[in-house]
Amino acid sequence: MKLYNPPSLDSHDTVYSADSVEFCPFQSHASLLACGTYQLAKDESEDQSTEQPTKPSTDGNQSNDSDGDDEESKTEKPMLRLGRLLVYQVGGANNDSYKLSHQLINGNPTLGVADASGDLTLYQFRDHQENLELVAKYQTNTEKKLALSLDWSNRVQTSEHPRIALSLSNGDITILDLDPTSLGLTENIAWHAHDLEAWVVGWNYHDTNLLYTGADDCRLKGWDMRMDCSYPTFNSKAHQMGVCSIQSNPHDEHILATGSYDENVLVWDTRSMRQPLSTTETGGGVWRLKWHPTRKNILLAGCMHNGFHVLDYDTAWTSGTIVSSFMEHKSLAYGVDWSYAPTESSEELPLVASCSFYDHLIHLWRPSYMDE
Repeated sequence: MKLYNPPSLDSHDTVYSADSVEFCPFQSHASLLACGTYQLAKDESEDQSTEQPTKPSTDGNQSNDSDGDDEESKTEKPMLRLGRLLVYQVGGANNDSYKLSHQLINGNPTLGVADASGDLTLYQFRDHQENLELVAKYQTNTEKKLALSLDWSNRVQTSEHPRIALSLSNGDITILDLDPTSLGLTENIAWHAHDLEAWVVGWNYHDTNLLYTGADDCRLKGWDMRMDCSYPTFNSKAHQMGVCSIQSNPHDEHILATGSYDENVLVWDTRSMRQPLSTTETGGGVWRLKWHPTRKNILLAGCMHNGFHVLDYDTAWTSGTIVSSFMEHKSLAYGVDWSYAPTESSEELPLVASCSFYDHLIHLWRPSYMDE
């Protein structure tokens, strides 16, 4: 099996720096792609250059960022962060020319956005329309607290009252209850999980009593919502640098993937978290992980300084092989997602959208794991 380097099928300039992309998982809106963007506003009283964050933005699962300490020390003025939520109509998945709920909320596809103001905002595509409508907002009410990632509890288990987990730049985790009828968001529990930026939070989709968090303190932690969250159920330092991506496998109840600045993807058996089942080096720093929509052994990775890769795992989860690599982005590789539109054959992999930060680009491409 040789490595496949797919060409770009299309690209678009997002103007602001692009950090997150999400395809809609519902067939009624499968051609819609959401993209979150970020920009620090220029300070006209000083120089005319626009500062950029030295660390990535997420999630998203989700438009967000954390800024370096050097920026904070330059001025005591609060920084103005700009952002745009873009929605694209992508030609059918077979036309090669922020985190969405995987269950309908009150009958509508719903997108959650965690942003640099520390807010969680919910948008819906209503009445089969293609425009997003703002329907709910939760504010952390702390000026310097940034919302870095979010995850929905209803990816696998249908729930009348789904929960949303939110990670924050001060290391806090907040669990919100959503009333699908009123679309009201209520804080269920909040606690200080990490001493540095909590880059990512992810549910165990098969048992939503369990939650995983990762942070700049190099710790991957597990939490049981039935217990006192002052103490994690496990606290791993298997990653040697900050943990910035977590994805429960929606097709295998015991498999969890994590990624880190240390350039490795780790696959875990959630029944025994003492050590990972496998470690696969991708290079670049693993910022985003997305399992294939229907195949449990195929994982998509956004690797910051080393492009985007598709990994194919063996049945024992002891070895992951990179089978497709998209290297046409010329800047930090951040957001990536699979299309949920049907493919022409069972052997064909779905369309992929990926985005990069400083050159503010979205690319569309189609990976392959077949011999070419």
